[in-house]
Amino acid sequence: MKKFIEHYRNRFVSRWVVLLMDSTIVIFALILSTVIRFNFELNYVESGLFKYHLLLVTAIKVFYFLVFRTYSGIIRHSSMADARNILNATICSLVTLIVIGLISSKSGGHLYIPRSILIIDFCLSVIGLIVPRILIKDIFHGLTRNFKSKKSAIIYGAGNLGIATKNALSSDLQTAYKVLFFIDDDPNKKGLRIDGIKVFDRFEAIRHIQKIEHKDLELIFAIHTITTAQKNEITDDFMNLGLSMKVVPPVEKWINGQLSTSQIADISIEDLLERAPIKINNDKVRDYLSGKRIMVTGAAGSIGSEIVRQVLAFNPEKLILVDQAESPLYDLESELTRLRICPEDKECLAVAVESVTNQSQMERIFAHYRPHVVFHAAAYKHVPMMEAYPLKALEVNVMGTRIVADLAVAYNVDRFVFISTDKAVNPTNVMGASKRLAEVYVQSLNSRTKTRFITTRFGNVLGSNGSVIPLFRKQIAEGGPVTVTHPEIYRYFMTIPEACQLVLEAGTMGNGGEILVFDMGVPVKIIDLALKMIRLSGKEPYTQIPIVYTGLRPGEKLYEELLSDDESTLPTHHPKIMVARMREVIPYEEVRSEFDAVASSIETLKPEQAVQFLKRMIPEYISQNSKYEILDKV
Repeated sequence: MKKFIEHYRNRFVSRWVVLLMDSTIVIFALILSTVIRFNFELNYVESGLFKYHLLLVTAIKVFYFLVFRTYSGIIRHSSMADARNILNATICSLVTLIVIGLISSKSGGHLYIPRSILIIDFCLSVIGLIVPRILIKDIFHGLTRNFKSKKSAIIYGAGNLGIATKNALSSDLQTAYKVLFFIDDDPNKKGLRIDGIKVFDRFEAIRHIQKIEHKDLELIFAIHTITTAQKNEITDDFMNLGLSMKVVPPVEKWINGQLSTSQIADISIEDLLERAPIKINNDKVRDYLSGKRIMVTGAAGSIGSEIVRQVLAFNPEKLILVDQAESPLYDLESELTRLRICPEDKECLAVAVESVTNQSQMERIFAHYRPHVVFHAAAYKHVPMMEAYPLKALEVNVMGTRIVADLAVAYNVDRFVFISTDKAVNPTNVMGASKRLAEVYVQSLNSRTKTRFITTRFGNVLGSNGSVIPLFRKQIAEGGPVTVTHPEIYRYFMTIPEACQLVLEAGTMGNGGEILVFDMGVPVKIIDLALKMIRLSGKEPYTQIPIVYTGLRPGEKLYEELLSDDESTLPTHHPKIMVARMREVIPYEEVRSEFDAVASSIETLKPEQAVQFLKRMIPEYISQNSKYEILDKV
């Protein structure tokens, strides 16, 4: 309590000191204005009348100082906003005094002050109130600069965002930033100076950097109007010079509308892989989610948790989160609880620590909550791990999907959205084959039920559990080596929010039974990804961070596909979602009899038998780089 009182007492005292200083300045400004008006001949000044004029001017100006709170800013951090408040206060004071003078001149004129004096006083007051603040700010920053760590920066973008970035760097309390120059692609800005700092175009800037010592030099992107392709081109140009790259966050993420240097973050590989924002039909998505009971399996995973966050924006009646991983599920529940996503009079979240492979547990959840929509994201997705444990892939990815899908039919779920993978296409590993077999099952089930079964198929997502990007980031932080399986391996990438947006949109489409394929853009060569991430960290590949080729992992292939050889696509109303034209769907009775036979003996199956079952059900499944290749020769 004592510290609290002391803190506010100090703030109160400092503000009144500033107000007293400003009041003193305006007193001297009026005295000097009067003296100037009468050419320094004081005998023209009526001392008896002048003291009332002095009191009137001071009172009115102090009143407007209080109104515009000119005293409330910290002088050493004075800004244009403070100068604007001072200007507003002095203008209002001038207008008020002129009005009072006009009224007074009609009734004796004792409060009439010549307008010439008022105009001179206005000019002197503005100068007297603003200039000391600028001087104090410069003196303070000059004194503290010697005690700060020093850095040099280049700002890419000479617009309003670039100027705001320069001001934020100048105000940094820990680091003395020196902005060497701005870079801007607008030819009209080339050669101009902003706050005394020259503007170069990109190619001029590169030539200039090559001539100077640029150790620890930062390039800060302060422009949000460029495409990802342009951003990649620019970063490639400057990464080769050894600069570290940073990016200014969007304006809506600034704290209290102000940019601070702590918010200027290192540019990430995700920034360079992102694509144009996804546009989804919110009205259609809202129609099938708003006021509904929604179940998400695998809710604690990277995809499941993002689906949960996005579904919440459409005000479901109840959101049921199902996962067997209790710690990440608890973390997700805590995050959503902190956000207060439910109305105070309503419980819209339900959490179930259960496994999709347990029939009785899942039936209790369906019977209790009776969901309208199910997003089935629960699965084992790690290719080498599932190659080592094929029974787990069969149990969770195949039989777990069967349990959830059958219960969706039994409890009249309206829509069942199954999250599949590009590894289900021409599978070369157990994980991909198990997901393809799950696709087969939900497709066959669709033909005999009112529940609409929709399958979504996409590739790798940035930052997901098991993704190569977090692995590379960790390896770089540890000084390497960065491990790449093969110099010619390619993968598709999209962001987690982008993938989940398309999943929600896909749930609105079709009559069921379709496999919806997402436009994944252009595949990325993994070695190029590794090289770029190393350079973004400010290190040099091979010399500072070694790169090691480890060979393809079990079940891994060089290229992922979104369609098999006998599939093609048809467009939908969404440009990034296509319908896969499939081969003939296997009849449900045939699929069920095969599943029943395996389910009854799954406890005693050997790994090879599980793989043989997958190969029998999915003829295109040909193992690569795997011990199960021998089964393809039998």
